[in-house]
Amino acid sequence: MKTRVQVFLAVLLTGIFALSGAAHAQPYRSTGPFYLGVFGGYVAPEDMTWTSTVTGASADLSLDESGMLGIKFGYILPQARALAIELEWNYIFEQSIPPQRIGGWTESGDVRLNNFLVNLILRYPEGRIHPYVGAGIGASSMNIRNTESSGAVLYVAEETETGFAWQFLAGVNIELAPNLSADLAYRYFATNPDFALIDVDYRTHAVTFGLNFHF
Repeated sequence: MKTRVQVFLAVLLTGIFALSGAAHAQPYRSTGPFYLGVFGGYVAPEDMTWTSTVTGASADLSLDESGMLGIKFGYILPQARALAIELEWNYIFEQSIPPQRIGGWTESGDVRLNNFLVNLILRYPEGRIHPYVGAGIGASSMNIRNTESSGAVLYVAEETETGFAWQFLAGVNIELAPNLSADLAYRYFATNPDFALIDVDYRTHAVTFGLNFHF
């Protein structure tokens, strides 16, 4: 995990310097209060904790890295330009669960998520370069396809459940043109859906890049 965080920081800082150079190459231009954004990026999940609702036993399952895509609609308050409110949807692509031996069983499968969030953004309002931090709450629809095997016994199941979700954000927004800006952000996302036989604690880190169209 330490290596992943170092990679995230390196990518974030490189992108900030590159975007800052592009912004300073042009004179400042103001933009409208509404914006529509699209973004995508790299997702590195932490180990996912499964807790049995029957026995209370828990286990940590590793997940492979994947990507994400999303869209957002935002509004910068004219009377308080340091604040913005966003409605966001993002999709985290399939993350494989490599075969792992837990309690005499071999677990494998994959996970994917649809996430809907409302974000509150605190941003530096002046100039064309806007560092920001934010937080969001909402819901996540998680789909798990799981295979359990032990000797000749094999169980295959697929289930989708929705649970509470939240995220923290930090990044920089840079105005590139009268109605166009770019975002580079780090996201920490978590959700805890309750399935029929297990409770899941899912957490992930992501670095995303996006473009916003202002009006």
